[in-house]
Amino acid sequence: MNNDIRSTYSNSTRRENGSPTEKYDEEDLRPNYSRKQRLANKLKNYFPHYSLQTSGVVKIKERPTWILCIAYGMQHVLAMFSGVIILPLILGYDSNTSLFFSGLSTIVFFIVTGGRVPAYLGCSGSATSIILSITGYDYTSSSGLNPNTSQVQGAMLILSILYTIVAVIVIIFGYAWLEFLMPPVVTGSIITSIGIHLAFISYSEITKSPFDSYMSAVTAGSIILISIYAPTKSLRRISLLLGAIIGYAVHAICGTKNIGPTINYSEIVSSPWLRAPTIHYNIEFNEHSIGMMMPLLIILLAENLGHMKAIESIMTNEKPLMKYVGRAYLGDAFGCMMASLGGTLPFTTYADNIGVLSVTQVFSTLVILCAAVIAMLLGFFAKFSAIVGSIPAGVLGGVTLILYSLITITGIKIWVDNKVDFNGGIPVVLAAVIQTPLKLGILQLDGIGVATFLSIILHQLLRGHEFLKHCMRRN
Repeated sequence: MNNDIRSTYSNSTRRENGSPTEKYDEEDLRPNYSRKQRLANKLKNYFPHYSLQTSGVVKIKERPTWILCIAYGMQHVLAMFSGVIILPLILGYDSNTSLFFSGLSTIVFFIVTGGRVPAYLGCSGSATSIILSITGYDYTSSSGLNPNTSQVQGAMLILSILYTIVAVIVIIFGYAWLEFLMPPVVTGSIITSIGIHLAFISYSEITKSPFDSYMSAVTAGSIILISIYAPTKSLRRISLLLGAIIGYAVHAICGTKNIGPTINYSEIVSSPWLRAPTIHYNIEFNEHSIGMMMPLLIILLAENLGHMKAIESIMTNEKPLMKYVGRAYLGDAFGCMMASLGGTLPFTTYADNIGVLSVTQVFSTLVILCAAVIAMLLGFFAKFSAIVGSIPAGVLGGVTLILYSLITITGIKIWVDNKVDFNGGIPVVLAAVIQTPLKLGILQLDGIGVATFLSIILHQLLRGHEFLKHCMRRN
């Protein structure tokens, strides 16, 4: 009798793809449990009870030895280093602050998802052009921190609140409506337009002087060679970081030989070893900045949905991960909210760390938690931030050119992986709608914002009767 009841409960809570994402554990639904007992049992089992696994694939609810937990955690930190360090540098943000809040946001994400999603939160590259448009910042090795971030923080706070609302809707109603609005043809177009838009900016920066052009070529060439010929996959995963180190060393040697400008080391010498991360509390709400920031919400939704699917696809013998999409959105929304209050970039689940999961086959969320703690501790080393701030513009330009090209390739890969039909005209039209700013009242969009909204609207209009049929469909 009890088996029949449990089977009935289990079947009634089974969800199809895209339906409500929450699901009760079978042991919580036993009819002889009171409501208070079920709640206590659910709280007790909210986080995984990690069992030791010393060989083979390490599942989400398992862990390697503590030493290996720290080692694998450090590898995740190295994988996200390029984005969490270099992106803030380009935009004039403090690298130590980004590191600290990246780790803190990942811990919040871990708590919200109940330790069920092995994902690390890093700075979103999709926000780069939006922030540059709002602040007008132009990076050089002597630029210092961006003084115009208060409007960005205000816009991010509004975005985070809307993101939280969407996350709650997804938790209640599921994510099928998001997949309908943003199929692969749309998300691929959006991400490709981001990469192309940013690559043009990077190219204009590295061609300002002949020496910067040479250094960017050396740096980009080093990254390409490392990513292809490095002896281990672990080294290939951090090719951006290693390429930046090589470019920095070559630039320093050229400076000592009077072949090019010297690197300014004064900030490194004068900086203390330890310092609390710089937190900016100034928040300003500007209607135009808020309008420009809104497309990022759609991009974050698309990115996180794609990353969740990618993580689920590389895991074997695990329970479905997509039922936690709503909670993953909520965790990322809280992370973005903390970033806006702390004065750093918005966060998203990081594709580079998904690559580490694929290589190591260690999916334990305890390893991700170790990585978050390591990142927070690194945020207190002031010397590190000073070294990053001394990176010459030519070297940084070579890194960003590769980074933005990879974003473009990611968008194209979405089309390829999902076998988007290029015989029709829709993908071509969607991919072409980029680089055109638009201003409608308080809504002010750059090229990426226009590409985001028009890709969604045009796709629904051009798919014709399917859109009308879906709108009229009864649930």
